[in-house]
Amino acid sequence: MTRQEAIHTLLSVPDFFAHHGAGYSSWGKVTVRQAAVRFDRNQFAFFSFSDHQISTEKEVLINPTEQKNIAALFAHRKRIDVILITEQLYAAQVREEIPPILDDQAQLLGVSVRLAKTENEVVKSLKGRFAAILPRQKSICLGYSLDDAFVAAQLLEKTAKVFIEAKVLGGAKPINRIEAWVMQQYYQLKYSKEASKNK
Repeated sequence: MTRQEAIHTLLSVPDFFAHHGAGYSSWGKVTVRQAAVRFDRNQFAFFSFSDHQISTEKEVLINPTEQKNIAALFAHRKRIDVILITEQLYAAQVREEIPPILDDQAQLLGVSVRLAKTENEVVKSLKGRFAAILPRQKSICLGYSLDDAFVAAQLLEKTAKVFIEAKVLGGAKPINRIEAWVMQQYYQLKYSKEASKNK
């Protein structure tokens, strides 16, 4: 991806969510607050969104030094090209690690959804995962593309909603962690093969 393509993808995030998010409205509300898109392998474009701001190319930051966690994630996760920082209705209410309770959660997000209690725990919380819950009622979602990151954000909200609602009824029965890990590995392998075919 070129720098210009990364900036275009970055600035399209709010419209992308508005256009595609209607079908997921029953899962909960997801709002993107910040986003980063990788280009040229080790560089990234970054933007903070506001409800009342018209997003323009002039406000896009390239490799901002204060975004250490974003830079570290791109460095450690070579295939990840999009990172979203979100505010989510149900995910913001979660106060403990979510075990694997849904098949699609295990396949797309990882064996569990961890909580990063401090900014220093963000990268560690995402090891082997595609979403985590952050301090100050935020979440972080990763993807190989904007479509993937969008799905991760929506699936995190669905998972959090099921987890919270199930606790009222005595708690959701988790999938065996080994089975969940196998499900994720199979999905990632299948995804990689499909991606290679489509190149």
